[in-house]
Amino acid sequence: MTQSAPDNPSVQPTATPFLIELQDHNICVRSQYEVIARSPGFANIVGAVPVFGEAARSQARQHPRHSFNNFWSQLSLDPLNIKNRHFRHTADLAYSHLNSLTKDLSMEHGAVLAVPANYTRAQLAVLLGVAKQWAFATVGLVDLALLQAAGAIDANSSDSIVIDLQLHQTVLSSFRKIDGHLVKDRVVQIPFAGLLALQDAWLNMITDEFIRQSRFDPQRDAESEQYIVNQLGKLLTSSHNHNELLLEINLKGTVHQAHLTFSQFEQKALPIFERINQELDALRNPATALHVASAHVNLPGLTRAIPGLVALDDEHAVAACLRYLAHIRRAPDSLQLITRLPLAPAAAPGNIPTLTRVPTHVLFQHKAHVLPMGRLTIGAAAAALESARVMPLTIGGFSGAVALVRSNRGLQLELHTAAPVLVNGHSVQNGQTLVMGDTLQLGTNGAVLQLIVVEHTT
Repeated sequence: MTQSAPDNPSVQPTATPFLIELQDHNICVRSQYEVIARSPGFANIVGAVPVFGEAARSQARQHPRHSFNNFWSQLSLDPLNIKNRHFRHTADLAYSHLNSLTKDLSMEHGAVLAVPANYTRAQLAVLLGVAKQWAFATVGLVDLALLQAAGAIDANSSDSIVIDLQLHQTVLSSFRKIDGHLVKDRVVQIPFAGLLALQDAWLNMITDEFIRQSRFDPQRDAESEQYIVNQLGKLLTSSHNHNELLLEINLKGTVHQAHLTFSQFEQKALPIFERINQELDALRNPATALHVASAHVNLPGLTRAIPGLVALDDEHAVAACLRYLAHIRRAPDSLQLITRLPLAPAAAPGNIPTLTRVPTHVLFQHKAHVLPMGRLTIGAAAAALESARVMPLTIGGFSGAVALVRSNRGLQLELHTAAPVLVNGHSVQNGQTLVMGDTLQLGTNGAVLQLIVVEHTT
């Protein structure tokens, strides 16, 4: 499973509860603004010891009968379609998945569960039953989309919609300002319009190109099919940066190749995103703010089909949770789902860290370059360094390179040069954290880059 901490994290108790975001494509456990663990909602029970998260996702195509990815979206006590001594139903899988992420954490102040907007009363009842079995107390139950909308609230907008791209569907949650509160208004589910539908569309497109260009069908072999699925993230990034790429598959000593373009990824995704846009038309007005997770805003075709999207930073939900904690917190035996929040500032116990915006772009010579999740390497020597994305610049008086590393913890600076590097006119240290508005000077000639946040992507 993917974690941002060691496999057995040891986190000191905080004065506030943990926040657990139950988004099926990536369950997230936070201690205030620190991400303790992230793990996609996949399980594999083919072996003697079940595995969850990224380890399960990376072998799902090779063991389809023993792989599960719907236990969060279809949370219930209905029997699984395969007998297994470890698990009877999806609730057992959900329990074990989250337990694997939290069992080694010190959670004496409990946790707030942020749940999908589309959960039914029956699913909430099952979730609370499962929660009683965890080693920590559940002290809050809140709509995750509500937290995201509250964290990104715009004083100039009366309505907002959160677009939640789940594994199996997309969920649209609309919110209105009513009597000083932000209130959940409507929830619309769009089946077969989620991340797995996009994955299948792109996999089929890639398969068609391999057949057309090299007469090789990668889906006839589970290993090569799984390889493509595991590489999709890199393929999307590479096609976005370079507009085209060459994909090679070495199967039993034979190398097969296919040239792919960004427009092909975009065209295959457009029908799915256009379905979402049609549903949006019935919910929005010209002033409605449209929010989508920053991890999804760059998906090929999304902003083409749905213009005017505002990216939701990872910190939006936790900022709202901390701000409204006094309103959300409940005794474990009196939990109720929070679907509205007061717009006036709400006090929370203890000191709440101030939300610092993580830059989304670097501005150089009037052009904004996107800061991806991961590493962006900048400089004349950038191409020589291992990096998914490079920004080659030839700057007088500057040799070597620097890297901007964006993660859920913020944006850090890596130095790969002996030349002068200044932030806001002052010398820097390797690993220094950068925030919105910082200026980065490379070399002695005064070439300056500025770190900015771009709210709208069209």
